[in-house]
Amino acid sequence: MDQAQSLREYMQRYKDQYQKKKTARFITITSGKGGVGKSNFTLNFALGLQTAGKKVIVLDMDMSTANINILMGVTPRYSLIDVLYQKKQIWDVIQKGTYGIEYISGGLEIQDLMELDQNKLLYFWNQIQELETYADFILLDTGAGISKELVDFILASDETIIVTTPEPTAIADSYAVLKTVLQFTKQVPTFHLMVNRAHSYREAAETSRSLMNACDNFLKLKLHALGFLMEDDHIGKSVRSQIPFFIAYPNCGASKTIKQMVNSYLPDIDASAQSAPPKGIRGFFEKVISLGKSAK
Repeated sequence: MDQAQSLREYMQRYKDQYQKKKTARFITITSGKGGVGKSNFTLNFALGLQTAGKKVIVLDMDMSTANINILMGVTPRYSLIDVLYQKKQIWDVIQKGTYGIEYISGGLEIQDLMELDQNKLLYFWNQIQELETYADFILLDTGAGISKELVDFILASDETIIVTTPEPTAIADSYAVLKTVLQFTKQVPTFHLMVNRAHSYREAAETSRSLMNACDNFLKLKLHALGFLMEDDHIGKSVRSQIPFFIAYPNCGASKTIKQMVNSYLPDIDASAQSAPPKGIRGFFEKVISLGKSAK
């Protein structure tokens, strides 16, 4: 076998191995206003994905009211800030919560990344890159409401789940978020809608239909219905006990709904990933920084 043939076979083997590597899918989860149960949904949805055999990391980027650790009754020792300024490794800042779910406390703003010198930024990239093939999904729990930072997160993500309740103010605020995001891009992002705290299936369906029709008619945006979570006493009990309802009450209505959401969501994601491969976590942060710089 000549040297050229050996090289070609080596490159083919390398290409095959590279293509088999998974790339983390980055999902922003947000809401138009606070108090709609966004963080609680994020945590339990993550547990549902994990139960389905997916590797999940929750990244808590709600700088004002970080709730993910509180919902599990744990206290994070480190955050991404420690990777930036204390030279911690990414494995140091990954914390384990209920049922082994892994989460990272963000604690940083886009400005923190933009102000790094080249050496620190390279170190951060090398650390964050470690998660690229470690996780299947990275769920970004953001602050509620409209901000430039939220818009950047959404535009940098592979897709976004927006959580609302049937309250008119929550619906209006969700619409405002979607409208604002579209003002900053010509490429329409992928949005999923989850209606929370509905008192009946009819109320949830009407809420979903109302927001989806408004987006379709006025924004030319197609929302994908992820599902509905009804009012369930087990949810409040789980929050007070600081144990996610998916673990504390696996047979309650809310937990069964999370399972149904995951079961319908994963096949859709697998199909869409073939046409639009995930950007990955480094792609996410690079996009966030470029958006932040372009706004200056």
